[in-house]
Amino acid sequence: MRSYCHVAPYFFLGIFCLILAGCGHIKSYVADVPEKEQITQDFDSRGASLNSLVGFVSESGYGRSWPPEKWGLEELMYVGLYFSPRLDVARKNRELSEISAQLSALGMRQKVQVATEYHSREVNGQEPWGVGFAVDLPFFSKKKREALSQKSLFYLDGAALELSQEIWLLHSSLRNNLFRLAANDAKRKLYVQKVKLAEELDELIEARFSHGFAGREALDKRRFELGLFRELELNLEIERLEIVYSMAGLIGMSATDFQKLNLETPDFDQTYAMEALDFKSAALHNRIDLQKSLVDFGIADVELKLALIKQYPQISIVPGYFWDQGDNIWNFALGLVLPNHADAFVLQAEASRSLKHLKVKEKQINILSEVDQNHATVLSTQESFQQSRLNLRRAHHMFAGSERGFSAGDISRVELYDARLNYLQIAERFIDNKFTYFSAFAELEDSCQTPLVFKYRVPMDINKQ
Repeated sequence: MRSYCHVAPYFFLGIFCLILAGCGHIKSYVADVPEKEQITQDFDSRGASLNSLVGFVSESGYGRSWPPEKWGLEELMYVGLYFSPRLDVARKNRELSEISAQLSALGMRQKVQVATEYHSREVNGQEPWGVGFAVDLPFFSKKKREALSQKSLFYLDGAALELSQEIWLLHSSLRNNLFRLAANDAKRKLYVQKVKLAEELDELIEARFSHGFAGREALDKRRFELGLFRELELNLEIERLEIVYSMAGLIGMSATDFQKLNLETPDFDQTYAMEALDFKSAALHNRIDLQKSLVDFGIADVELKLALIKQYPQISIVPGYFWDQGDNIWNFALGLVLPNHADAFVLQAEASRSLKHLKVKEKQINILSEVDQNHATVLSTQESFQQSRLNLRRAHHMFAGSERGFSAGDISRVELYDARLNYLQIAERFIDNKFTYFSAFAELEDSCQTPLVFKYRVPMDINKQ
C-alpha cells in the first residue's frame, strides 16, 4: 500500500505540468498575429490575382469568360463577395454562431467528472489517497430540449441574416456608386466643352477690349466664368476619385488596380413602368430587418417556454465510486433544485415576448410606409425627369436656331457661344434630374431589398459559398 502512496504526489505533479503546457499553447495563439507587411502585400496583389476568381464565379453561375472585358454591377459583386473583408467578418460570425449552437447542444448531455483526493497527514503510518469518479445526469424534459434546440437555430438564422444584410449593403452601395459615376462622367464631358467655350470667349472679349469694343467689366466677367468652370471641372474630378476609391474599398481591392478596370455604367436614357410591380409584397417578403425582428420574437418565445419549464423542480442523480486505502466506497446523491421566483421570470418573459411581437408589427407598418413614400417620390421625380427631357429638346431647337442665325450673320460669335453655354447648362440640369430619378428608384429598391426594375443578375444568395 505504501508504494501507491509514494506514486500519488508524482501523479498530481504530472497533471500540474500538463496544465502549464496548455497555458504555453495558449500563449502561441497570442503571438500568432498577422503581419502588417503580409497584409499589405496580399492587398496590393489582388489586382493580379483576379484569375483566381474563375472557379468561384463559375460555381456561382457566371456564364461568361473571366476576367471580363467590361465590369458592371454583377462582375463587381463577384469580386466583392470574394475579397470584401466585411463579408469575411460576417461569414466568420456565422461560423462562430454554429459552434456556439453545438456547444449549447453539448450542455444538454451528461457530464462526467473525475474526483481526486490526497491527504498528507499520515494515518496509522500511511498516507491515504484515492481516485474516483462522479457522473452527473441532469434530467431535461423533452420540451426543454426542443426549446433549447429552437433557440440555437434562431441564433443561426440571425447570423445568416447578418451575412445577407451585408451582401445587400454591398450590392446597394456598388449600384449607387455606379449611378454616381455615370452622372459624374456625363457632367465632366459637359465641362470639357464649357471650359473650351469659356476660353474662346475670353480670347474674343480680350480682342474686343484691346480694340476698345468691350469694357474691363465684360472681360473680368468672362474670366470669372472661365475660372468658375475650371473649378467645377476640378471638383468633378475629385468626386470621380472619391467614387473610385469608395468602390475599391467596398470590394476589397486597391484603388490602383480598380482604376485599370473597364467599368460599364448603367444606361440612364429610359424610364420604367411600375404598374405591374407589387412593391409592398416584395418588401414584406424580402426585408432582412423584418426577418431579424421575427427571429428576435422567436427567441423571446423560446425564453417564455424555458421560463415556464423552470416552474418545475430540476432533479439530478449523482452516483459515484471512490477507492480509498483499498476500501471500496460507493456514494449516491439525489439533487433537487426548487424553483426560485419562477412566477416573476415568467412575467418578464411574457412581457418580453409581447414587446417583440409589437416590434414586428411596428416594423411591418414602417416598411409599408417607407415603400409608399419612396413610390410617391419615384412618381414625382419621374415627372420632373420627363419635363427636363422636354426642356432639353426645346433648348436644342433654340440652339439650332442660334446656329442658323450665326450662319446668316444675324448674331455674333460671342452670342453663339453664349447660346451654346446656355444649352450645356440645361443639359447639366437634365443630368441632375436624371440622377435624382434613378436615385429615387434605387431607394425604392432598397426599401424592398430585392432587384426590381434595373436589369442585372446579381448573386444575392451566396451564403453557401
